[in-house]
Amino acid sequence: MANFLQSIRSRVERIDPMTLSYLGLLGIPSYFFGSLSPLRWFMFFWLLALWPLVKALLPTSNDDSAVEFDTDWRWRGRFLVSNLLVMVNPFVLVQSMAQMVGYVVVLVRYLGRPPAPGRFDQQTDLTLPFSGTWTVVNGGVKKEDSHSWSIIAQRYAYDFVVTDGNGRTHDGDGTVAEEYFCYGEPMLAPADGRVVKTKDGYRDSPYFRGMLDPLQRDIRGNFVTIQHAENEYSVLAHLQEESITVEEGERVERGQQVGRCGHSGNSTEPHLHFQLQDRPSFYVSAGLPITFSGVGIADDKSGETERGNRRSIRGGLRVTAVDSS
Repeated sequence: MANFLQSIRSRVERIDPMTLSYLGLLGIPSYFFGSLSPLRWFMFFWLLALWPLVKALLPTSNDDSAVEFDTDWRWRGRFLVSNLLVMVNPFVLVQSMAQMVGYVVVLVRYLGRPPAPGRFDQQTDLTLPFSGTWTVVNGGVKKEDSHSWSIIAQRYAYDFVVTDGNGRTHDGDGTVAEEYFCYGEPMLAPADGRVVKTKDGYRDSPYFRGMLDPLQRDIRGNFVTIQHAENEYSVLAHLQEESITVEEGERVERGQQVGRCGHSGNSTEPHLHFQLQDRPSFYVSAGLPITFSGVGIADDKSGETERGNRRSIRGGLRVTAVDSS
């Protein structure tokens, strides 16, 4: 009996409140068909979509992180207020709804078993989409490392920044984009492919230190989507305004510059968002677990770099693009 109860508790603890918020979709038909009015109770599940805001206010303990975060209450307060403002932004609201619908579409397409490590065979040898050494802020192939587990297209996405020896991402007080070490750095095609979608012209956010841009027009900001193989598309997002150097339909080679690291879209500070997905659409795609070739992982204690091919990475690691040959 004790083992049974422990099993139930373990399953409950793995439930993601954001995933449960999708049950709110069941309440929508009740507003069109009177006979389905009892389904309106499902609308209360939408409140669980506020979980990221609640989570941001909870105390955290992340001793293994390689990035120094400003976690005081002023940071948390700015993040909370700006998130509330973003949530009523009509452009972001439409995109959020599209992501929710996309979640259902992907689950139906894969019969409830979307791609995951062990049942996805990556065709493309992907290298890191930058040169030099960067820090993985978050992301990985496990739920506990995930960038956004409940958003199925971003399930295996990564956020990258550049840090100094103290884990800081910027000089000064971090209120100017140019103070951030990664801002303006070249973003590179991770493999040969064809550009299928680009967007430029969105401003780099004037806000920093935990605050999102409430006037953003696209959560990706400026971005580039590249097809590398059948059902394998990479996305580089939050790029610097007017920095994209490729056009839709253009062929690109591994290592070719496609833009610069920026601070556009749903971003609290300059960084690169990178993901691999199975469709060109950002909304109805399944995120794909990524392995990188030509990647070095720094051991800050020994000062050595471990090199390898076709390996996964996770948040907290410092990674370097090295020769994959």
